[in-house]
Amino acid sequence: IQRGQEIDAQEDGSRIIVSSENVPVKKNITIDLSGFLPRLADRFLARAYQLGYDEIDARFDSLELNLALRNKVPELLGFEIFEQDHHSTLIKSIASKLEIDFDSSLRKAFLIALGMADAYLEAFKKNDKKELEALQYRDLELNRFCYFCLRAINNGQYHGFDSNIIYYLIETLEDVGDAYKELGFALARISPTEDMIKLLEKTNMVLRLGYEFFYKPNKLTVLDAYNTMQETKKMVSKIMGTVKGADEVRVICLIDYLLRLVYHYPTMRLDTLKEITGQQNQKA
Repeated sequence: IQRGQEIDAQEDGSRIIVSSENVPVKKNITIDLSGFLPRLADRFLARAYQLGYDEIDARFDSLELNLALRNKVPELLGFEIFEQDHHSTLIKSIASKLEIDFDSSLRKAFLIALGMADAYLEAFKKNDKKELEALQYRDLELNRFCYFCLRAINNGQYHGFDSNIIYYLIETLEDVGDAYKELGFALARISPTEDMIKLLEKTNMVLRLGYEFFYKPNKLTVLDAYNTMQETKKMVSKIMGTVKGADEVRVICLIDYLLRLVYHYPTMRLDTLKEITGQQNQKA
């Protein structure tokens, strides 16, 4: 190290690593998932990925946990299984930087969610029960890009609009995918009606308006989203009072839940409107 040369210092547990070049320090973690339910192990692995760990040594005590981990790895962009035995799996990053960036990944996630919404609607209109159940694979695609974006934020690779709000909205977008997947299975158990189709159309519209506002905020879009939201809420209340079967009630509840999720997109970034972000009048 020469005098006047810039150095980089990074904390690694109880050590401070000083280098003359900005060399990223790999983060490792060992997680013991023994005794966990497979679904919780699945979520635990996803969180370790999102938090920015580059090497994850996962320990387990059952075949079910092993399978849950193996099935989750394809959703973690840039990660592969390197070693495995009867009680552990070593999962590592195969690239420090993937050939995709945060902005393109987030837009891709939005487009997948919009595609899911349209696909479920069309399958329901046709009463195609097999397609409604088969479309769950789209949620896995959505997870990959949402997880990558959350990881990028935690790794300091995002420098745009309030990172806390963006993080929440990405988490919500992942929930939207889960909700549509559940809705698909529920829709496969009922027959399409005009009211149900219209209700799903309105919910999808709020999601699309939220997407449009996210990338091009303007007052007319948010007003349209708000009005559509209010109309749809009234429809939910009206239809809920007429349905009798448990399957129909389940569908209405899931649509109501979806509606509350997608409404975040045109409302949580209102401060990006030019009417708010423009220069304030200055008093002489």
